[in-house]
Amino acid sequence: MTFSVIVATYNERENISRLIAETLAHVPEAEMIVVDDDSPDGTSGEVQRNWGHDARVRLITRVGERGLPSALADGIAAARGQKLAWLDADFNMEPAFLPVLFAALEEVDLAVASRYVPGGEDGRGPRLRVWGSVAANIVARTLLDASVRDYTSGLMAVRREAVERVPVRRHYRHGDYCIDFLFRARRAGLRIREIPFRCLDRQAGETKTGATVGQFLLMGATYLQTILKLRWSS
Repeated sequence: MTFSVIVATYNERENISRLIAETLAHVPEAEMIVVDDDSPDGTSGEVQRNWGHDARVRLITRVGERGLPSALADGIAAARGQKLAWLDADFNMEPAFLPVLFAALEEVDLAVASRYVPGGEDGRGPRLRVWGSVAANIVARTLLDASVRDYTSGLMAVRREAVERVPVRRHYRHGDYCIDFLFRARRAGLRIREIPFRCLDRQAGETKTGATVGQFLLMGATYLQTILKLRWSS
């Protein structure tokens, strides 16, 4: 198995079957690992009913543990591929971009879908979320390493040996894991390429990140705390 695609889910029943279908249409030789945090909406059951017959689709249902970073870490540990990618389940990241990321791994260790290199764009409608991402990345580039432009992408592909050398840390709760991962990858000397990408709005379901202004501000504070810790530790 050359390619593995990992998606962490929680209450993504409306999206998951279509996401699997589109991912396998664009990367038919890949395995797809769905790591579901025992979603009450029946996401795991949706995968089993519609994709249980397809050997390329593997389901991990976690009970008693939740969170994006730890789910990704479990998916990475279970993956058989030599080239791995992960993306969100809400279609703000299009599966059609996966072949571009995998192709880049012929020359680099880590390929990142980036909104902040020439040609990239944050096409989401809510301006608060767009401005919040811009602010977080300005702070990260200023205090950490300016050679990385999009520290909060969340859509990337990586060689297995690279992610074994710089693993995803599972103790984070939100997308700040990505700041930590990319910063450590750069410090470890991994070859990183950012590829222009247009981020979209969620197409179905409800966001898990900053659904209210209060939650959004709390998450921003968490991101800032992570950046400052990385700065002090370095």
